[in-house]
Amino acid sequence: MRTSQCAVYQVKETPEYRDVRFRSYEKLRSEGKSVSIENYQQVYIGRIQPGETPADIKTRLQKQRPKNFKGHSIGCSDVIVITDDGKTTAYYVNKDGFIIIPEFLTIKSSSDTRLSIDTTGYEIEGKKGTWLAQDYILMNEKKWFLMEHEEYGTRAAYVILSEDGAVVMNDCYNGFDEEARRNIQTFMQQQAAKEQEQQRQQQVQSQMQPNQTQQLQGQQKKKPELANWQKVMDNGEYLRSAEMAEEANYNMIDGQINNTPSVDELEEKAKRGEVISLSALAAAVKAEDGRTPQRDPDGKKPSIRAQLKADRAQSGKPQQREKEQEAKRSIRQALEME
Repeated sequence: MRTSQCAVYQVKETPEYRDVRFRSYEKLRSEGKSVSIENYQQVYIGRIQPGETPADIKTRLQKQRPKNFKGHSIGCSDVIVITDDGKTTAYYVNKDGFIIIPEFLTIKSSSDTRLSIDTTGYEIEGKKGTWLAQDYILMNEKKWFLMEHEEYGTRAAYVILSEDGAVVMNDCYNGFDEEARRNIQTFMQQQAAKEQEQQRQQQVQSQMQPNQTQQLQGQQKKKPELANWQKVMDNGEYLRSAEMAEEANYNMIDGQINNTPSVDELEEKAKRGEVISLSALAAAVKAEDGRTPQRDPDGKKPSIRAQLKADRAQSGKPQQREKEQEAKRSIRQALEME
């Protein structure tokens, strides 16, 4: 089956193409410019009668414009591509006639293009046997091939493929009819939508990468809150960290947690006849209620490490703590009586 058809191309309606729009062929050649399909857009495709000439097609389309004709009236700089009897020819519409421009059909295609009008012995994925390119049409600067089974011929349905081998339509019985062209248009729209989605995803990823980098940098700069035992990494030693957390002023950091006089120290002062205030005694009692330091046999005040160790040991001995608190109450009563 050979399809006779024509396609009309007009220069794209954007400012960068104004130097080639409505120009005569001689004017373009004198300026060193060629007629390139990249500068054009397809505005019409339809069937023709076998043997129709470019002039016949131009006159017919000017008299009665089809509904699917999307451009202006055919004029200078337009291109009419005619496929008739298996042969495709491009004609440049000049001021006083038509000029054949073979270079217009030289389409820049990807390196993986596998089909041409001379393709034979082609294997279509999911289908038995081999196929040959029986016909093709040119739509939107791309070729679409009508594939015929080499063994069964017209007894099997045709298959329409894109120029890179993608299946566009199965079970095609009437060549490039209206249904086939609609399927090609739908296929192109789906491909365009996929490309737009891919571009959108790439843009989203490119926008997310700087944000993720900034968040990572922010997380690296922000240090977590440390417990006293963890502050050894910053303060040099555990005891210093504990003391910094307890003392009211940094000038009181001297290796002993809290410089408030103890109850024992106040007791010694009272025995020596020194005057002690009730507020100092209350502060000492309150401080020692939170921790119960024990003196060494030689009378020296224990270190912070020893105090912490004693606190942990006493936490499991409630009876011993009660006895110590009872002793403290006795000392306070004795002081008050004096």
